[in-house]
Amino acid sequence: MIRRPLFLAAVLLVIAAALRLGTGGAAEPEPGCVSIKECETYVRLLVTGQVYGKDESCIYLKSVLLSEANASGQFAADLQHALPCQENIICDTEFAGEIPLGSTVAVSGVFYPCSVATNPGEFDSAVYYSTLGVGGRLRKTEILYRDEEYWPLREGLFRLKSYFKERLYRIFPEKEAAVMSALLLGDKKELDGELKDLYKRNGILHILSISSLHITIIGMSLYRLLRKAGIPIGPAAAAGSILLMLYGCMTGFGVSACRAIGMYIIRMLGEMAGRTYDMLTALGVMAAVMVIGNPYYLLNSGFLLSFASVLGIAVLSPALMPASAPAKRGESSPGKSPGIYKALGRKIRSIGSSVYRSALVSLSITLATLPIQLTFYYEVPVYSVFLNLFVIPLMKPMMITGLLALLVPGLEILGMIDRLILGVYEFLCGRFDTLPFHTWNPGCPGTWQVIVYYFLLAGVIVLRRGMERRQEREQEAAGCGMEKQDAMKCEVGNSRNGTKKQDAAIQGDSGKGSVRSKKLTGGWGNGAKEILRIFSGKRGMLLSGLCVICLAVLVLGFQAPAGDSVTFLDVGQGDCIIVRTSEGHTYLFDCGSSSRSGVGKYVLIPYLKYSGIRRIEGIFLSHPDADHVNGAVELLEMSGENHISVGQLLLPAIEERAREEQLGELLAAAAAAKVPVGYLAAGDSFRSGDTLFTCLHPASGFEAGDVNAYSECFYVEFNRDSVPSAGGGRQCWTLLLTGDVQGKGESAFLEEILKRNISGVTVLKAAHHGSRNSTPEKLLEQLAPSLTVISSGRNNRYGHPHEELLERLEDCGSYILQTARSGAVTISFRNGEIRASAMLEGR
Repeated sequence: MIRRPLFLAAVLLVIAAALRLGTGGAAEPEPGCVSIKECETYVRLLVTGQVYGKDESCIYLKSVLLSEANASGQFAADLQHALPCQENIICDTEFAGEIPLGSTVAVSGVFYPCSVATNPGEFDSAVYYSTLGVGGRLRKTEILYRDEEYWPLREGLFRLKSYFKERLYRIFPEKEAAVMSALLLGDKKELDGELKDLYKRNGILHILSISSLHITIIGMSLYRLLRKAGIPIGPAAAAGSILLMLYGCMTGFGVSACRAIGMYIIRMLGEMAGRTYDMLTALGVMAAVMVIGNPYYLLNSGFLLSFASVLGIAVLSPALMPASAPAKRGESSPGKSPGIYKALGRKIRSIGSSVYRSALVSLSITLATLPIQLTFYYEVPVYSVFLNLFVIPLMKPMMITGLLALLVPGLEILGMIDRLILGVYEFLCGRFDTLPFHTWNPGCPGTWQVIVYYFLLAGVIVLRRGMERRQEREQEAAGCGMEKQDAMKCEVGNSRNGTKKQDAAIQGDSGKGSVRSKKLTGGWGNGAKEILRIFSGKRGMLLSGLCVICLAVLVLGFQAPAGDSVTFLDVGQGDCIIVRTSEGHTYLFDCGSSSRSGVGKYVLIPYLKYSGIRRIEGIFLSHPDADHVNGAVELLEMSGENHISVGQLLLPAIEERAREEQLGELLAAAAAAKVPVGYLAAGDSFRSGDTLFTCLHPASGFEAGDVNAYSECFYVEFNRDSVPSAGGGRQCWTLLLTGDVQGKGESAFLEEILKRNISGVTVLKAAHHGSRNSTPEKLLEQLAPSLTVISSGRNNRYGHPHEELLERLEDCGSYILQTARSGAVTISFRNGEIRASAMLEGR
């Protein structure tokens, strides 16, 4: 018989939602609706909708009607012919606070779709907003019409939240007020960026989410208080549920809040019906309800982490907990107080046991969520299990004192306790941040690794369940022996001799079991019997479980051997090239952008973590223009906190006066990061295994008024020493990196190429983002590149790449890839063929 039929049904519904998402069914508009994602970017739209959410700077519209757009080739000129949209939309407006929730508005604004990740490891805003049901954003929004009807309760809760937020900022300093606002009100918009990154790096960012602890303190406290006051179960449960629903509505009903409040309501329904509450069933029901409503939740890290954490507590934690030992007879006598030393010893053992169990619960949560953390964040803080032992016990007093300070006039002084606890958190994170081996960064695991990992964890659970069943059978057998002994005790009286006989009887039964075991294994060799003896006991099973867990973690961290490859990241109007060799070395050639901010933080570092790269042997910056260096400067500034080491910074060996004037910012960044600086000139080279890097430009002391002219240019020969294969092909392939070289520098560069007779280049990086005056015909005739990559921004103001260059490349027979169209491009060479993969391929 199925023990949890409702849980099984919920799991099947979740699987059905996952299949619908995987087959693209979730993205298809409902009949009669259009998708706002199909609208052209930057087009002005006229839409109507109902305001269902807002903050200080924007409103969220649902039931959206598109009155003017280019969607699916259809246009609507007025409200009578408006097209209903599948998704909700965000409208940026400075008047958001004046528009009540529930009111219907007509607005006009410029449409911006949610940005899609164009680089490996980059945050995908489109997927995130899909979990919120949002398809895009209107900027420069004008409010054309607003009706007078609205939701009084929802608007009242919003104003109450605003009042509470203002009160928090009166009680606490700004940084602490932002943390308490996130903790109590679910508002994370004003969190200090450095503090948020500190919490995230150390694995305690979860404390800022509305979760089960809030529900326990608010809902369960009210329920138990009402029950103690004699209120019946029904009204008490209803009061707690209504309060939590109002609290969830005020704080925005985040993923964790939805899950926790839903499970609380299911528990209260069970209390009212006189049924036993089952955590797994409640968890499954909430998962099914949420993903059926929006399958994109299955791609949301917050959703997966929240549900996996509870699974870890409910399923994995019992499998890791030690079996409770039965109380020993004669430890204490009724009516007789134990000695003070014995009582103190028991207290210490009780505290130790509680800490040990807390550590196992924390470990269970970490193990259950490990693949999810690596899939979305590509690294995990190694010491988070231990740090949470200090953090989590302080959460309850911090929340209680924070709520009292917030709600009760005159108790603002309690905020000092919260400030002290937050100070302890920051201090502990700072200390843990400096420990060696702080972060494990194996990169993003493959699907097969995640499946094998959870399969092995399931094996641990099955192993423990088998051990529990074996213990139950032994206890039943011991119980039969106890009944016989009790009968004997009635005959001989309660004496010590009777007790000794009882122990002897138990030992005799155990001995008979050993004899039977020997008979069963008598045909085995001595080694096999010894192994069986070790692993058949409790310690052996625990050891087996530990070995399986270690194997699962090793599988998750497995990385295939590195191969020669080059990746052109999509940084907008700029360059960022990462070269990896089969020796396991990584080199960065330029990283910057003039159209995207924070490319080092939001593009380069996520890519390095995604790929499991923890060291860059050298950073080569062709020239000091921002679109080639600002991301690299960010990397140098943030490498320490992100546990990424940099071997050396290599700059062009131009004349000394220009070096000091034009490369000063780079030199300062390298000095602050304690990264040595070197200078390269034409003819300088170095090797990484079978890969040879040769600098072709500029010559030592090169002078030029235009910084583009002295751009570093590199010729990279992969597998240079390879021998022909049996089929006659070679694995040797070449890469030519040109920076923004032009004018005087391009002439010198071409002379060096002719001098070295470089031709038949496999991959060429087009100079200066594909400008019409770069990469001239004479150069292309000499190089004859098989593949040319152009790195430029979408719809950039320079018009790159220019048609003249595209025509020259087509005439020379080179295949063209553009990061503006394909996203990040990764190129490798296998079996005599170029293999190129694009991030946006197939989209």
